[in-house]
Amino acid sequence: MTLSVSRPAAARRPVAAGAWGWAERQRVLVDLDRRVRTPMATSRRISLLSLAGGTGTSTIAAGTAAVAAGRRGTPVLAVDACGAAEGLAAGLGFAPDQRLTLPDPVRADPQTVAEASHGLATRDHLRYLGLGHPASASWPASVEEWRASTASIGRFFPLVFIDWGRRRDLRDIADIARASHAVCLVADADRAGLAGATSLVAAIRGESHRPDVVVVLVDRARRGAAATRLRLGESDGRVLRVPFDAALASGTAPSRRTRRAMLAIAAELVEGAGARA
Repeated sequence: MTLSVSRPAAARRPVAAGAWGWAERQRVLVDLDRRVRTPMATSRRISLLSLAGGTGTSTIAAGTAAVAAGRRGTPVLAVDACGAAEGLAAGLGFAPDQRLTLPDPVRADPQTVAEASHGLATRDHLRYLGLGHPASASWPASVEEWRASTASIGRFFPLVFIDWGRRRDLRDIADIARASHAVCLVADADRAGLAGATSLVAAIRGESHRPDVVVVLVDRARRGAAATRLRLGESDGRVLRVPFDAALASGTAPSRRTRRAMLAIAAELVEGAGARA
């Protein structure tokens, strides 16, 4: 999936078509990097979910978590609450036998990051916790199961990315929103997908603590320019549009444009609306 990276406010000035040159692109990338590295006073929980399957929620969760871990250089926790066989673990490059994480007595009462990471799949600064059932290729975890699995370890990680996959129960979505500092809604880049995302944004914005909301519209139908005309209301949340990327769908290494896309999405989710105000 690829994304046209939005320019920061300081760089938003009238330019002729094609005049966005190397220097300006570099300023944008440096600004996105700065935002991903935003210091956290407490653990920030970032939830990613969709109303429809196959929109790329796990791909975006894996990409943004990996970008954040690599850019920040501090431990980042990625949690698979979707429970799909070809989900977050596969997207992060972990082996199939690492998809589910077994209970560990050391994680029950950790005193250090090392103890909080004990038994988790690890790669560089990334830690992976997989929920689900060994007898099922698709076993979505409940909010209660997620809380029980992360209650003792979450505080050791400045960023926690949770892949919830497809969720249709509005009560379930409301519970996820209440437990999150930021929510990323992944939807198809068409009017039906936008309508579903709009209804969820309104519901999430109604929560008392008002988590940050980012909408990612994925152009699976390859509608191109038509997809870019879809808009949410100005106050409803941030919208990023992601054209379909055949390279990612085939499982090959992400392109430079795809890495920039994940960086832009991660910047929105990590920094939050408070820092933009």
